[in-house]
Amino acid sequence: MAGGACDDHASAGPAETVIWVTGIGVVSPLGVGAELTFDRLVRGDGAVGELQLFEPADCRSRLAAEVRELDVAQVAPPEQLDTWSRTDAMAVMAAREALLQAHLTPDASEGSAVDLIVGGSTAGMFETEKLLAEMSKNPDSIEPLKRMLSHPLSATADRMLDTFGLLRDARTVCSACSSGANALILGASRLLSGRSSCVLAGGADGLCRLTYVGFNALAALSPAPCRPFSTSRSGLTLGEGAAFLVLETEAHARERGVEALAEFRGWAVGSEAHHITHPEPTGETASRVMASALAMAELEPTQVGYLNAHGTATPLNDAMEIAAIKRCFGPAAPRLMVSSSKGQIGHTLAAAGAMEAAISVMVVQHGRVPPTVGLGEIDDACAGVDHVTDGRRQDVAAAMSTSFGFGGSDTALLFSRPGAFENKSGFVRRRVFVTAAATLGAEGICGAEDAGRHVRGGDPESVAKRIEFKAADYLDLKRARRLDRPARMVTAVVEHGLAQSGCPASRLADAGAIVAAAYGSVDACANYVQRFTDRGARFASPAVFPNLLPSSPVAHASVYLGLGGPVFASADVGATAEGAMVAAVELLEVGQGRIIAAGGVEEASDIIDRALGPLCTGHVGRGPRSEGAAVLVFEAEVGDGDVMSRAIAEVVWSDAWRDRCDWLGLPAPVGRSGVFVATDVPALGTMLTGSGWAKVSRYSVSGRVGHHECAGGFASAAAVSLLAAGKLDMAFVIGLAPVRQRALVLRACPHGAKP
Repeated sequence: MAGGACDDHASAGPAETVIWVTGIGVVSPLGVGAELTFDRLVRGDGAVGELQLFEPADCRSRLAAEVRELDVAQVAPPEQLDTWSRTDAMAVMAAREALLQAHLTPDASEGSAVDLIVGGSTAGMFETEKLLAEMSKNPDSIEPLKRMLSHPLSATADRMLDTFGLLRDARTVCSACSSGANALILGASRLLSGRSSCVLAGGADGLCRLTYVGFNALAALSPAPCRPFSTSRSGLTLGEGAAFLVLETEAHARERGVEALAEFRGWAVGSEAHHITHPEPTGETASRVMASALAMAELEPTQVGYLNAHGTATPLNDAMEIAAIKRCFGPAAPRLMVSSSKGQIGHTLAAAGAMEAAISVMVVQHGRVPPTVGLGEIDDACAGVDHVTDGRRQDVAAAMSTSFGFGGSDTALLFSRPGAFENKSGFVRRRVFVTAAATLGAEGICGAEDAGRHVRGGDPESVAKRIEFKAADYLDLKRARRLDRPARMVTAVVEHGLAQSGCPASRLADAGAIVAAAYGSVDACANYVQRFTDRGARFASPAVFPNLLPSSPVAHASVYLGLGGPVFASADVGATAEGAMVAAVELLEVGQGRIIAAGGVEEASDIIDRALGPLCTGHVGRGPRSEGAAVLVFEAEVGDGDVMSRAIAEVVWSDAWRDRCDWLGLPAPVGRSGVFVATDVPALGTMLTGSGWAKVSRYSVSGRVGHHECAGGFASAAAVSLLAAGKLDMAFVIGLAPVRQRALVLRACPHGAKP
């Protein structure tokens, strides 16, 4: 965003920005390749069979849809084989196909302007879960084993960065089963905001024991191949795979001489705030999200010919989804072709949203519609649409894909045939402001009025490894009884931030949250795997399993607080909170939400301290690792002046990059300015050389909050605090991490400063 005073800077004028899909790549249980997968889907072929990857002892089902004969050694460099996972290999294979179809050379010179967004939930869990079980059982075995490099959720993005030289940056997002779809939304947001002209986005997830046993504990697995929308449906079938789409602006694609496979016309994401695993029965939120995607696409319900449903074959999800479709599409619903691919390829979890988006693109591209395999007698609760039971040849001008994740993160994507519909409205990028900050750490809960204390001198060695946090001081424990410690920390800090923002209560139902964690609940995962490994799957707790997903803390917070906006997690090892903040800014700028609390959370963990931290961040010898949670509250200007009246600062620049930064568009410091980081390191001075920021004061927070991956969130809150107090006019917040950096520049709004 260009510079300008907080009270007189005008938003960019309307600009028509059409996004094209120019490449797709798919690795599915039906085969390697998008066209092969699609052809087999339309024919009605299935890939569900006896699980071979591991023994599903004591489970309700023995079925899964596996990517058979996947050989990681054929994809990974020999010298890195023990750091790659099945998820990594499938992601690289699918991404390579998408890039080649888009006429992008994967091994192009480093620094090319292609950004990567990956949706995931398992990463290298299959490869590391036995090690985790051993670490849980025998603490003396905790050591930085090289195999653990494949464990962090962001590991897949790292392997893709290693493989494809043309990638400029990589991010990872998790919203459980809608992760791949939300990766596409984040990618499109970068295009609309002008930060990128070409993005590779999608999702990948491999099967593992933890998710298989966890869904079994929820009684969600079907003993027979799943039957979406059928009266005889009894649960889902798990699958695995990867899918990626190349998204680029029409202007960029035309400049390269590349044709569109489809237009990415509309999208929307919202939270149900209903239950961590059960969908909202009425489908109200899902319907709202579908309607928002239609509105963005400027299409009427009658203009959409096909909908690729989430269709998991669980009794509650299928009924909710059809109710939502009928509610959104109204009189057009009976003529809307609907099918689910999960009876053929299983539920591929984080990959599902991207894989089903790729299928929807191919429906528009080829005029062929895949069926719902296994659908016999349609359940009365699922009637009212045109269920496709045999593959059809049918011209489809526009297709929608829907995805629903644990915690109620609902997403709808809409694709159309290139040029089929007029693009009527221009896009206007909205200004984004910071209205509050909140931290939870060694000094308790702080808001913008006192977070500035985090930059005072101190000794990281004296910061407690485990902070004192009494949830009863902040939360209703009856309502929070199912929340684990990270979820309670996130809920408390988001609630405090939203309360401090002064946002009218009427808008809080539209609020969202993006909260990052570098590694997720590692110790809890280790304990869970160790329990069912030693005692059997029947001893796996259905209450604990949902808390093991990387997105569970923020999902729990959304349910507890009633948040209806975008809700998901991100994972950027070493720059977690800053990465979530940059994502929130980009979503708000392009109209996805009005208010988002964004930051990070990290929990004390021996496994992270002794195994993951030294490997993944190289932070050795910095002293004990602490913990904490921190968020900033971002709000978009909506035209009524209310946000500006409460604003502490305006976001005048934000970006994310890999290894190096050209500082494109970086505004020069004005007045009293400061640079804020978790820990001041020599590399920072080198990075700032040549910019006006090299000569301003630098502030770090490690002396007061200790060392942990969310410390950058505390640095951000401290920056906001000094801006609010009138001690600074501008702040540059930088998250430094191996391979990736994220940054924001904030300018004080004196008229909105809070005492």
